[in-house]
Amino acid sequence: MDDLLPTQASNREGLRRGDFLKQAAAAGVGMTAAGAVLSAERAGAVDIHFPPGETPTPDKGLRAHINRFSHLVINVSDLERAREFYEATFPVTVTARTNGPPQPYRSLGIKRGQFDGYMLNEASDFPSRAIHIVEWKSPRPFGTPYVEANHNGWYRTAALTPDIQARHAQVIAAGSTPYGPPSPIPVGPAGATATAFGFPDPDGSTLEWIEVPGPERLSHQNANCRDLRKSFPFYQRVVGLDHSARPFSPEPFDQTLGSLGRAIRNPDGTIYEGLVDFDAPFFSYRADSRNPIDLLQWEIPGVFGRPYPKPNHLGIIRLAFEVDDIQAAFHELRKVWKRVAGPPEEWDMGDFGTRKVVIFEDPDGIMLELIERPPYGIETNPVTQT
Repeated sequence: MDDLLPTQASNREGLRRGDFLKQAAAAGVGMTAAGAVLSAERAGAVDIHFPPGETPTPDKGLRAHINRFSHLVINVSDLERAREFYEATFPVTVTARTNGPPQPYRSLGIKRGQFDGYMLNEASDFPSRAIHIVEWKSPRPFGTPYVEANHNGWYRTAALTPDIQARHAQVIAAGSTPYGPPSPIPVGPAGATATAFGFPDPDGSTLEWIEVPGPERLSHQNANCRDLRKSFPFYQRVVGLDHSARPFSPEPFDQTLGSLGRAIRNPDGTIYEGLVDFDAPFFSYRADSRNPIDLLQWEIPGVFGRPYPKPNHLGIIRLAFEVDDIQAAFHELRKVWKRVAGPPEEWDMGDFGTRKVVIFEDPDGIMLELIERPPYGIETNPVTQT
């Protein structure tokens, strides 16, 4: 089956949508309307361990266990500086403090460590997922966030605004230098575009504003993948997300549009200055489409680099999903996926409380997290009957 599908090297050294759909259809591969590979044979080929011949259903993987997107973890070098910047340039405010004592973080490969952080969320009655800014005290944060817009890993997180020019001026006033002016980026057929611009936080992690009518709020988080044929079925089958949209560029376009980053590199590390092209399925969780994962494969010039090697590297480091019963979720995850750091471990997060956590990776090694929600008040303070 695999040898009938287009290879990574074919057709402009990328996975072109039109030819991919035609060749996959000719090969008899099961497809969604958007053209995602869904056959059980493909699932086995990408290390998703459903029993041979069994078609995955919603009761397999994490779909029945995840409540919502919880938070996106961004490592920073100066917590108070980062808090001030995010509150000045993004539609978020501090909602909680994470300031636990020194302790083991075995699933992160840290024998004994400590971090200080803030949960930042929208000032709304029904906030979506949070941004968790974290300053590691021990071991100290290191490195530089991804410079390249096509770097493999969590690259940027976006917010929506009805007034992008005002947000552009606000970012400059806060001391950041946007990668360019707000500009239209192609997102579909018939000339569909979205006006956007990216900018770095004080450490260099990339944030993005996109102009959309309506209230300001957090939007998607972008992960650059190496091969959608592997990553698509992982997020759909193992994590249990829904394929909710598919922004793409109909034709190669000027890489400065959308002001997405400082640079684009070829896979060999050399600077690329030509036209670019991408395919970007969005994955949401059930009916909540506010914070989808923008799973983007750069078709031209391809993806560069590898995800951050250590959990205290500066940058956008992982995305967390909330679950009710983490032991049950871990048990189900291990049935179908091998890249799991270990059984649930308990983290004392100080003012935020104690949480049970599981760390795992996607097919590229991009870090993900399960975090167990705290018990509701009625569970911890039952009414005494007389």
